[in-house]
Amino acid sequence: MSPSTASSPTASAWWNPTLVDRGYQALVVHGTYPYLWGCNYRYVLDLHREVVHEGDTVLEIGPADGGHLHRVDRDKLDLHLMDTNPDMLKVAGARLARYAPTLHHNDATRPFPMEENSVDVVVLSMVLHCVRGSDLKAKSSVFDHIAGVLRPGGTFAGATVLSHGVRQTALSRAGLKLLNDRGVFDNRGDSLDDLRAALRERFDDVEIDIVGRVALWRGVAR
Repeated sequence: MSPSTASSPTASAWWNPTLVDRGYQALVVHGTYPYLWGCNYRYVLDLHREVVHEGDTVLEIGPADGGHLHRVDRDKLDLHLMDTNPDMLKVAGARLARYAPTLHHNDATRPFPMEENSVDVVVLSMVLHCVRGSDLKAKSSVFDHIAGVLRPGGTFAGATVLSHGVRQTALSRAGLKLLNDRGVFDNRGDSLDDLRAALRERFDDVEIDIVGRVALWRGVAR
């Protein structure tokens, strides 16, 4: 999750290089994932392992500290990383330096600085709940841009925290309120129904799994 990708200035400023490099795993991956959202990080990691294959051209949007792709550890990737926060890109790029990644300083709601039909896999992991928009319909440009850069038959995979259509707990409701009030999240209107509709409108063979408050999906580019 990279809360800076197309999110509010408050969220972007909150994540500085030192915090991302030294605290992201503890605070988010091993903290909010299981305790607020009911989703062990291994579900998200397994999604990366499932869709990223040797030799693929991969775009990860909002890579945070690059930890998931680091653990996947393929020998060869043509890797692209995208974020609005150059400090986040620097941290992720350093961790994944063995792939000599191309870094794209870009907002995911805007056209991507990449050729159409040029990517095998796009990963949008624990990012969408930070993207600005009243609901997932308002964030639809992200899906359109992803569909544009994927090759036919390519894979779009991701995960996001939802507010509606999943079982909430008292703790998760409190966490959602706090993070939305502080501008780190913007997912008060994000629902499972809207996610399913957005994916099916643009991709084939869509599969969505729910783990706690998190939706994890895979779809095939047309």
